[in-house]
Amino acid sequence: MSDIDVYLKPLSPQLTARLSADKNKHVMTYHSDANEALSLTMPLRNESYNDDSLHPIFQMNLPEGALREAIERATAKRYGSDDLSMLAILGANQIGRIAYSQVGKSIASQREPSLQLEDLLKHQDAQLFSQLLSRYAQNSGVAGVQPKVLIDIQRHLTLPTQHYIVKSWENEYPHLACNEYICMDIAKRAGLNVPQTYLSDNGKLLISQRFDLDAKGNAMGFEDFCVLQGKGTKQKYDSSIEQCANTVRSYVDTEHQAKDLADLFKLTLLNISIRNGDAHLKNIGIQYHSLKNYHQHKLPEGSRKLAPFYDLVSTVPYIKNDTMALTLTGSKRWPKPKVLHAFARQHCQLNQVQITEIEEQVEQAVIGGLPLLEALQNKHHGFIEVGEVMKKLIQK
Repeated sequence: MSDIDVYLKPLSPQLTARLSADKNKHVMTYHSDANEALSLTMPLRNESYNDDSLHPIFQMNLPEGALREAIERATAKRYGSDDLSMLAILGANQIGRIAYSQVGKSIASQREPSLQLEDLLKHQDAQLFSQLLSRYAQNSGVAGVQPKVLIDIQRHLTLPTQHYIVKSWENEYPHLACNEYICMDIAKRAGLNVPQTYLSDNGKLLISQRFDLDAKGNAMGFEDFCVLQGKGTKQKYDSSIEQCANTVRSYVDTEHQAKDLADLFKLTLLNISIRNGDAHLKNIGIQYHSLKNYHQHKLPEGSRKLAPFYDLVSTVPYIKNDTMALTLTGSKRWPKPKVLHAFARQHCQLNQVQITEIEEQVEQAVIGGLPLLEALQNKHHGFIEVGEVMKKLIQK
């Protein structure tokens, strides 16, 4: 497709812009009656936004890896496999507020009946995720190399349906679900805001509640740091932790900046402690309710703050000599405390008392994750080797 319509979907989708592509450039133009911007980085204006590649806000949710392959197997013959076709096929089934359609046509809706959480958690079929991928791929506008799908799930028959991301792993990353479940538990213990997360009984699936939908199921705005730093998905490793602090100061509401900068420092310490070498720009973002009036008066409807943290894993069990995803003081080597303290003071505006308190919180959280790690080793023998590497990191 060379042209698609772009919508905002807080309640009923609102036609907002036209996105076009040819061999040399991509062009996004707001409709004359649009009353809200699509992105913090793209204010309403009459002039079009031109880019040699697809604009970062539209790249953000493009499926990758196994998920994209599954969608293309089902749709490429009819629609092609270019990026705009992929967005139109996914329609409203995206993380965040943006939806897409073929020009002049209604937004694609691929909703499947909801599943039961207990059934997913207790299922013993090793091929279950492959079945979910085949069934839900076209519902899943979500980025990431790790295979994942978006699914509506009921926790109990008497409760409303909720919305989740279900993930599995490739053979080269054995038992990544157990790994991530432990790291998310550690982050929660450290006081970081993380989504509600479940691990299936057989250790094959990680199920996380979506944070881009409010209690009523309405879409909230979400933009990852690739978008906010004007970078495409392939540039997700091309930045620094200092620049992430600048991004917080640039886009987070003043009332939330002190806490979010402290949480950025805490997240950095945690990633170093668990040796997460995949903490790139797409694994952190900002969420909000609305951008009405934001660019005109700096008075948005709904505050902007860091989204809950996600995709936290220990990568060293799989890549022995892995480094940080982003630089700190120009280096991707794991930093020493002196470097971290300087970052905390200069870029996060923390004093020594605050720094020490955060260090203690992370240290206790990491140690507190040891019983869960050992329990999963005992339950899933295939996780023993990966768990031993993680245990050495925890016991340092």
